[in-house]
Amino acid sequence: MEVTKTVQGGVVQLTNQKRRELNTEYQNLQKYLQGDEDAEVYSANKQQAERFYDTIKEDREYPISVRKDLIDIQECESDVADYFVKIPTAQRYGGLKLPVKTHTEIEDDWEIGESKVIKRDGRFYIHISVSYEVEPVSDLQGVYGIDLGLRNPVVGVALVGGEGSCPKVQTVDFHADRIQKIQSRYAYLRRNTSTGKKWRDSEYNKVEDILHNVTTEIADYCEENKLAVAVGDLEGIQNQDQGRVMNRKLHRFPHYKFKQLLRYKLKERGLPLIEVDEAYTSQTCSKCGEKGERYRGRFRCSGTEMDADYNGAVNIGQRALSKVEINSLDSAGATVT
Repeated sequence: MEVTKTVQGGVVQLTNQKRRELNTEYQNLQKYLQGDEDAEVYSANKQQAERFYDTIKEDREYPISVRKDLIDIQECESDVADYFVKIPTAQRYGGLKLPVKTHTEIEDDWEIGESKVIKRDGRFYIHISVSYEVEPVSDLQGVYGIDLGLRNPVVGVALVGGEGSCPKVQTVDFHADRIQKIQSRYAYLRRNTSTGKKWRDSEYNKVEDILHNVTTEIADYCEENKLAVAVGDLEGIQNQDQGRVMNRKLHRFPHYKFKQLLRYKLKERGLPLIEVDEAYTSQTCSKCGEKGERYRGRFRCSGTEMDADYNGAVNIGQRALSKVEINSLDSAGATVT
């Protein structure tokens, strides 16, 4: 399967001349997008901007978008930078070679795609689009079912073994409830201070960090134990009515962003993300199949009582077992808490 991702890097140690030339290309692009037809910008950069930016806002700046056939990347044997990235500009014939520091190694067999040069807080960054092939995992050992819950936003349960083979169930918690704690804290700060936007930006950054950490931990665990991942349909989650307080928590949790990040990180590892119908997963007992009720975070049927989100995660995982070929094994690694 093909994986596409973005390698982010900072432009470092520019000479004064290169900084002036890069800044001129960037600022002239902004002038061109705001209607100055005479602004001196490399022709292909103009074409890319017209292609990507349909609606131009006066109070916004736009990246230089570089066509994939015009970008050149070479390794840099230096402690200062990892790569030299050459981009076309109107200011220098043959292109401007930028020293770039990245956190990801760009492999020789990766295909380079369209990339963007971004200016933020006075510094330049480059986002390089790459694509490469990943071999799908062929010997899956089980399913990691995720219930995007109410009180606990991400509850995960590993079902180990194939359908009909009495799969072992392991509770695997990556503590995504940290997100709700941060959101509650910043909601309080916004209500009680005059710097609302500042708190919104800070909250967004902290939530984004946790989302990346949690989805990486889940993907690493599933890679180690060769587990497919199952989640419920997001539409059903967002349409639930659980009362004023729970509805606020439910709609503020970034379910879609969580699923996007998880899908991408699983794909990098050759693992599938399976979406299943969530209908009745919260009302059906995962042990006996009997219809029960959910009350204050607990699920009860005539013979069982358990955590409601745990019950939902098991049901979601069980529905996914029939959708992929799973080997029947006694175990798939240690429980993670």
